[in-house]
Order: sequence, then structure tokens, then C-alpha cells
Amino acid sequence: MSDRLMGEVAIITGGADGIGCTIAEEFCQQGAKVCVADMNQTLGQQVVDKLVAQGHQAIFAFVDIADEDLVNAMVAKTVKELGEPTVLINNAALISPGNQIDDVSVDAWKKSFSVNVDGMWYCSKAVYPYMKQNGRGSIVNIGSVHSFKIVPGYFPYAVTKHAVIGLTRNLAVEFADSNIRVNALCPGMIETPMAFNSWDATDDPQSSRQAMAEVHPLKRNGTTSEIAKPALFLASQDSSFMTGQSLVVDGGRSVIYHD
Repeated sequence: MSDRLMGEVAIITGGADGIGCTIAEEFCQQGAKVCVADMNQTLGQQVVDKLVAQGHQAIFAFVDIADEDLVNAMVAKTVKELGEPTVLINNAALISPGNQIDDVSVDAWKKSFSVNVDGMWYCSKAVYPYMKQNGRGSIVNIGSVHSFKIVPGYFPYAVTKHAVIGLTRNLAVEFADSNIRVNALCPGMIETPMAFNSWDATDDPQSSRQAMAEVHPLKRNGTTSEIAKPALFLASQDSSFMTGQSLVVDGGRSVIYHD
């Protein structure tokens, strides 16, 4: 175990699987106390049980980040059982591939924003008093390649991920006086359980997986550990003079002209 996050208390939303789960594992290995927050209590508790069995300090908190009361309860539980949060990873999100603009209802539009934008704000607002009181903190908002690149058929997901960049920059300025840094981490296609479920639903899962890999100049999809490492950089003092920025980790996908 290393000590890059020794003494830190981290909340990771969407921590039950995929990117969030790997970030939780990485942070624990770096000395942090971790709250794994998710709507999936079964998977989330399994992650925590594994971490605790390895000798780490971790708890599970149920949360729907679109519900501010549940967000406040999640933070209160973290404070009671682990201590005041110094790191927040806003990872939970609602992804809606395959949507065409004329098929998106008003309710679907509102739901996307309630999770992907409102939820990040609720979580950031809930941890802010503790970080302000302690005079430090790091918030990492998980954006996407879609924060910079419009891919057809992902409306309004890409709109919300563009909004995440605006939220990140605005909070970075507003929170700076309290020495709270706010940055965005923007992945490309990462091989998560959700991604594999999507490919498995096609006629040829392996071809679907490879086709997605081909849209990246590196000609492969990323792994969750390749996002957890940059998240560690942004959460730790290694990035102490960095705020309001967007770190794109997408295999080069956002720099090419088209997919």
C-alpha cells in the first residue's frame, strides 16, 4: 500500500462497479478511507466487503444523487463513520445511447440533467462545508469524450457532459478561496460491465467491441485502471496547482475529425 491519499476521506458515487469500483480500490490502496456510494446496494456492499477484507477502511452508502436529501444523508453517514470528506469523485451518471432528438421526451431530458448535472451539484454542495472548514479538498467530476465531441445518437447525454465542464469551471472559481480544487476527468470508451452488456446485446459482441476500439487512434478501448490512475492524480496533492481543468483520457478519440 502506498500513501498518496493517507489521511484522506473519499466519497465515490457510482462506486459499485466499473470505473467507480476501480477508483475505490485504487484509493484504498493509496491509504484513503472510502465511501462507496451507489443505488445498487448488493454490488456496492460486495465492493466494500472485499475492501474491508483486504484491511482497508470502507463503507457503503445508498444514494440516488438526483435526490438531494439522499445525498445529504450519504455525506452525513460518511462523516459519522469515516470522518469529514476531503475528496469527492462525482462518477455516477445516466447514459442513454441510441437516442435520436425527436425520440427524447421532456421527462427523459429532465432525468438526464437531474442525474448528470444536478446530482454533481448536490454532492459538491453537500461536501463543501466540510472541505471549507478544513481548508482543503479535491472534487473530481467525471465527464466524457462526449464533453467535447458530439457523437450522433447520444442526445441529451452529450449535452449534460458539456454542462459538467461548465459546472467544473464555475465551482473551481467559487471554491478556490477555500483551497478546494475542482477538475474534470473525461474518459473515452472504457471496458466496463455496462459496456460489455451493450456489446453482448448485439449479434456479434466481439465485432461490436472491436468496432468501438477502432474509433480510437490507439485502436483499443480503455480499462478502468487507466481512469483510476488519473483520478488518483487529480485527487492527490500531485495536482495541487491544478483546478478548473479537464483531463481527457480517451485514447485520442476527441482529436479525430469523425468516428
